[in-house]
Amino acid sequence: MKILVISQYWAPENGVPQRRWTWLTSILEADGHSVTVIAPPPHYDRSPSLSEWWRSGGFRTRIEHPEGGRTETIVRTGFFPAGRSLTQRILNQAVVAVAALWVVVKRPGVLEDYRPELIIGSVPALPTAVVTYLASKRFHAPYVVDLRDAWPELINERESWNSGLGNPSLRETLLSKGPVQFLGAVTKHAINFSLQRASALIVTSTRLGNSLRQKFPESDSSNAKPIAVVRNVFPVESRYERRPKVTESLGQLNVLYAGTLGRAQNLSNAVYAVAIAQENGYEVNLRFVGAGAARQELVRIAKALAVNVEFSSRAAAEELSEHYTWADSALVHLTDWDALNRAVPSKTYELMSCGLHISAVADGETKALVEKLGAGHVVSPEKPHELALLWKKLIDEPQKLEVSSEGASWVEEQRTTVAPNELLRVVKCFQ
Repeated sequence: MKILVISQYWAPENGVPQRRWTWLTSILEADGHSVTVIAPPPHYDRSPSLSEWWRSGGFRTRIEHPEGGRTETIVRTGFFPAGRSLTQRILNQAVVAVAALWVVVKRPGVLEDYRPELIIGSVPALPTAVVTYLASKRFHAPYVVDLRDAWPELINERESWNSGLGNPSLRETLLSKGPVQFLGAVTKHAINFSLQRASALIVTSTRLGNSLRQKFPESDSSNAKPIAVVRNVFPVESRYERRPKVTESLGQLNVLYAGTLGRAQNLSNAVYAVAIAQENGYEVNLRFVGAGAARQELVRIAKALAVNVEFSSRAAAEELSEHYTWADSALVHLTDWDALNRAVPSKTYELMSCGLHISAVADGETKALVEKLGAGHVVSPEKPHELALLWKKLIDEPQKLEVSSEGASWVEEQRTTVAPNELLRVVKCFQ
């Protein structure tokens, strides 16, 4: 089949959506399908000035053919420089969505005579869902939404989005008095509209899939909308090797968080836990590897509390081995938003594959998986005393850092068998 993928994130950027779709594209191509992509050029890790963006031709469309054995055709759209604030991100996603829609309507270059048989829209960028719906009308083809998180329910948490970023700016305060509520309501309606009319849905967790089945019931079960669970179990690029079993007290604990320092994590909770452990005579060394909107506030809190917290720049997946070797436990951290009960951070699967102990701060499906597969220990979100107590126990009883191999085996089965079968099951519905 000719499959058109619409996304706002694509390789060679090294993020979760990019790595996910590099992997999924390889599955589709191995099954004999041809993939064409509409996506902006890599720009989320860069912050060019407006003059630099204009001179670089950031508004132009061009065609790419990637290297490394991949065969998809990529139509790069125009874009607007991204930023860390919500306002900048919204503007960036809106401009990229309009640019993608222009490509769909005008069909420049290689798309002039192109007729996709199936369209897949990759959402975490919310406008993509609407662009995908409109593309299905333009090409008269069915469409599938790949929904990575529990949208639009996460919009219900908008009043807490900036709670971990320190005092809001004047711009954020003014926008929150009306424009954000209006934009949130419009976005929720648009996402629900697109999901309702999609021919199928792809999700990343079982609980999210179940909630969507309840949300979009079909009167005739034989014609129910296919919903496939394709977890973020893309191949791990790090070369970490599990360390020998520790039987003596550690004296201290090295904890690693490698991922987004963002709104949905509220990682200040972990910094406060380090402080509580320190007050009780326990040495916990916390290392953050990554970037995100909350980094500046986390640095401020760590300095104010005078705790052992260090910050490293974002590392490529293959460069994480050194950090994994340093760590006694790795932190998977979510805040207490209800929608996050139906989300599983992709880092959870990577840590299971590596066999590194997980200190999970989460509820819902993340908690259930970590506990069921013996991959570590779980405490409740937004309760730093519970997290500090866990770390104190791990220092006193280091044998608790040993994890079952069941997690790694389960992830491998998901990666090689379950996820590919689920993806291809949906595609075959339209052949």
